[in-house]
Amino acid sequence: MTPYLSGKCTPGKKMIERLQMDGADIQWILNGNVQQQATTVLGETLMLSRYRMDIDTLFLKVRLHVQRFSDLYKPCVDAYAVLDHDKSIVDLSGSLENFLGYPQNTLTGMNLKSIMHPEDYGVVQRALEKETRNDAIVTFTSKFRKHDGSYITTECSLAMHTKPMSDLSEYAMILKSSDS
Repeated sequence: MTPYLSGKCTPGKKMIERLQMDGADIQWILNGNVQQQATTVLGETLMLSRYRMDIDTLFLKVRLHVQRFSDLYKPCVDAYAVLDHDKSIVDLSGSLENFLGYPQNTLTGMNLKSIMHPEDYGVVQRALEKETRNDAIVTFTSKFRKHDGSYITTECSLAMHTKPMSDLSEYAMILKSSDS
């Protein structure tokens, strides 16, 4: 097997048949390429976009940094969430629920429209539809509905990204309270 694995020679027909019967990936052995496999629903579910991991790592670093130097400054972001192509919330930290006073895990899967003031949502929706650049950032001021039914005015930014291996958009959202 060493000559085959080192690339000094390729296996013959009989050896290929034996390897195939043993479950070896013949395409990889012969040319180093993995056969294309159809993406499964489970695979789609497990796949995370690079920016989702990046934003989670970034906010973890910010939280650790703020804890270390809390006497020097106040954090500039109150909450963040990730939205899918339907603008449904995929919250990675629970910070949005804490910020708006909702019980844990109640906003996950909820559409942005259900927690944003109706007048503001229409403006944001039109801005996102006009924006065609990947990695664009849309910034606006909006009112978000808190769990008690009142509204809080926030500064909000949505960073648009394209989901890997797809034409669907995903959004990273950060919020900062504008209320005094």
